[in-house]
Amino acid sequence: MCCSLAAASEPGRLDDEKNGLTARGRLEEMNRKALESFACPECRAALRLAHAEPGASSNGRIREGLLECTGCSATFPILRSMPRFVPSEEYAASFGYQWNRFDRLQLDRVMHNDLSRERFYATTGWPARMEGQRILEAGCGMGRFTQIALETGAEVFSFDLSNSIEANFKNNGTAESVHIFQASIYKIPLRPGTFDKIFCMGVLQHCPDVKQAFLSLVPYLRPGGEIVIDVYQRNRFVPALKYWVRPFVTWMGPRKIHALLRVTIPPAFELKKALYQVPVVGKPIGNLIPIGPISHKPKLEYTDEELKEVKMLSALDMLSPVHDHPQNIEDVRAWFAEAGLVDIQMKTGFNGINAKGKQP
Repeated sequence: MCCSLAAASEPGRLDDEKNGLTARGRLEEMNRKALESFACPECRAALRLAHAEPGASSNGRIREGLLECTGCSATFPILRSMPRFVPSEEYAASFGYQWNRFDRLQLDRVMHNDLSRERFYATTGWPARMEGQRILEAGCGMGRFTQIALETGAEVFSFDLSNSIEANFKNNGTAESVHIFQASIYKIPLRPGTFDKIFCMGVLQHCPDVKQAFLSLVPYLRPGGEIVIDVYQRNRFVPALKYWVRPFVTWMGPRKIHALLRVTIPPAFELKKALYQVPVVGKPIGNLIPIGPISHKPKLEYTDEELKEVKMLSALDMLSPVHDHPQNIEDVRAWFAEAGLVDIQMKTGFNGINAKGKQP
């Protein structure tokens, strides 16, 4: 994994008494401890580093290797510095496609805005500094929130079912305190009770069983630990436009949908922009083109080309996922109660329903 499992059988090396651990030694020691947090997703036994390709270790990190369960002897490959606990992307393949093609478009540091940071803190209510804590991110995508979590100084374990972890590793893999791996939310390969914080944002509604996906996260909280989620909110009266469109296009798959968007959104954007220049009737007619605003100024300084990309990403995100299951806030509250969480907070905000609870 990114910065874990590497040299797991070697203790951190000591420099002289004045300097303490070398940088490599500190990293190897952290990696050894990170390995101790993992468990077989099938039998829950401990894992060991069974093999590492010669010459595949750099900076204390294993790029290619094999993990083995000490209980059932199941094996899990380490590929491109990340352990893989699932054989395929299953229902999440659209997100693997999406985030490896739009791998930087939502990164605050690339887009020179604070959209991800604003959403992260508004949803979680967590402090900006969390040194010494462990955070679990369920469903990382290309790592827009991984970046924010790492900025707090916490140690972050981040996973996704899809191969979007490749994009996350590219964006955040150089951080020493991140551990990125591929796994199912229903079979998380970690030891229970090991995390101070868990967050899952933009993910649950895209799981086959939304409630069970949430409940699968709770056991990994330490006593007193907090879990934060968001999930789309169901409209009781008129479903959003995308739910009328999805049955006609989702079956096409992400590649074909993306190809369709590439030939429709840019000209639609230019037409809407031209109509806005027509006095009196232009703007009302332009607003009938369902692609959102043609500018987010003064808050966001997107170029026209960037905004077209944003709109293609947004449409792909709405239309290509296999699962899209919005929820009622009363049901989400009941999940938290069933999980035995306390200090439950519910509100509507970014992405629909925002919910937070604490392990007693």
